Amino acid sequence: MKSSLAKQEPFIRTWLTRVSIFFLGLASSNAAFAQLQVTEVMYNPLDENVWEWIEVRNTGGASVDLNNYLGFNLGDTEIVSPNPTILTGQSQNTIIGPGQVAVIYDANYGSSFAPAANPNNFVDANFRSAYGLAPTVPLIGANFWPEMVNTVGSQGQSIGFWADATAYALDISPVEDDPINDPGVFTNRVTSFSNAAFSLDFSGASFPAVDGMSSIAWSGNGSNSDGTKWVKSVSGTNNAVTSVQVQVPGFINSDADTGNPGIAPPGTPATMGLHITEIMYDPASSEPNWEWVEIYNSTGSPINLAGYVLDDFNTTAHTSANIAAGSVPAGGTAILYNSMVSAADFAAAWGAGLNLVEVTDWTTAAMALNNSVNNTTMRQDSVALWSSFASYMGDNVDQLNAVARVEYNESTGFPTLSQGPSISLADLSLDPSDGANWDNAVVGDSIGSFNANLVAGAGGLVTLHAGGDVGSPGSFSVVASNPGDFDGDGDADGHDFLIWQRGGSPTGPLSPVDLAAWKGAYGTPLAAAVGAVPEPTSMSIVLFGLAGLLLGKRR
Repeated sequence: MKSSLAKQEPFIRTWLTRVSIFFLGLASSNAAFAQLQVTEVMYNPLDENVWEWIEVRNTGGASVDLNNYLGFNLGDTEIVSPNPTILTGQSQNTIIGPGQVAVIYDANYGSSFAPAANPNNFVDANFRSAYGLAPTVPLIGANFWPEMVNTVGSQGQSIGFWADATAYALDISPVEDDPINDPGVFTNRVTSFSNAAFSLDFSGASFPAVDGMSSIAWSGNGSNSDGTKWVKSVSGTNNAVTSVQVQVPGFINSDADTGNPGIAPPGTPATMGLHITEIMYDPASSEPNWEWVEIYNSTGSPINLAGYVLDDFNTTAHTSANIAAGSVPAGGTAILYNSMVSAADFAAAWGAGLNLVEVTDWTTAAMALNNSVNNTTMRQDSVALWSSFASYMGDNVDQLNAVARVEYNESTGFPTLSQGPSISLADLSLDPSDGANWDNAVVGDSIGSFNANLVAGAGGLVTLHAGGDVGSPGSFSVVASNPGDFDGDGDADGHDFLIWQRGGSPTGPLSPVDLAAWKGAYGTPLAAAVGAVPEPTSMSIVLFGLAGLLLGKRR
């Protein structure tokens, strides 16, 4: 008579075969997508506009060429024909070799600091100088960088790269952005990283908070999607360093900026008062430093601006008036400019004789003018002026008490976003709320627009990077976990025992010390191990071993 085990052998063999095939498929699928891993992210550097970067490890046995790869964040609006983020001919390198750890960084500083094209763009030596990197660290300069946001829990706290536009399109879905105020209006957005070659969503609460200068780095244990396995970089720990200042020959602004500051539009406005007549919200020069707003006084008397408030649509309100002094003459203009630029430098760029009024607290957090396109909330693309802090308090969002205000959203017909030109009202008699009445500044246009002059930095040098950021780009290392965790996945399990059995544990082949360490650390419940999902390859090995045992017992 057959034993009960022998009777069940055909069923067991069939079950093992099916499960083995499943896990082999899972293993091969994971291998394809896990060859490139994001291991470190600098998403909130001291300079928020540039100097973001990510570190990527190639765990495979073959090189990967990132030429033509596309980078985006979750929540980004679909671009039908996207430009490559990484491109041979721009970047000095596009390849990550087997086992290499590369740094992909924002290499396009715009046309700031230089005439026309910036000669500092895509120069890897500048990034190496900042972090003291050896020439052997692979750097990949990126264009059209997917800027990551700093708001905890936001979709923008993510980054992914797709091999091509076809793969990218598979992760696009329609999203109803505002079902309450705009029901039935959908926008195609990036909603998944399922088809990305490599990605990281670090919006979860378990990821470490950062301080505006430090990267976050994966310990190498467990999954890199588990925020508890990430730490904030600390200078002097795990190869992290503090970046140093990088200065290069250049200018403090760009001559790609075009405008007509101080030149009032023709015509007579329908109402008397202050009018916003020109807005430089997307300069080619560094933002928000070189943003500015022109206002016109249509009354018969000068208007004292002391105590006034200038702001954009921002839920972060000013805590006091940000215009301390200045006035607008009757029938004249004033240029409200960012105090981060000196009056002398502004005059050197745009010409002497301008009536300049300094505005403080013109920062990214407080009121950097929005450059977004077709916002569903149009006020996000707006700038407004209040006559007192009292009238401004509590009105920074609704902007109902403002004495002058313009919403410059493209969806209402305003000129298409174009870095460099200001937008200006064509005629004072026209309705400033109608986008059709505004034009992009063009050199030689009817109002007299011109390019800004280049202003040299002190000693002919400008600061490309201020220094002070903390990270370990290009230097990934696994942080030691418990002593029985030989594969560094965060637990001591059957796979670690197999490593010991095959002679791969730290102390040496079949080391009693390592075996004791494994025994002491072993005990992760099966449910937890399955929930963590990370070792289909190990499971397939175990299943084939069991199958072999069963087959070996046949008579």
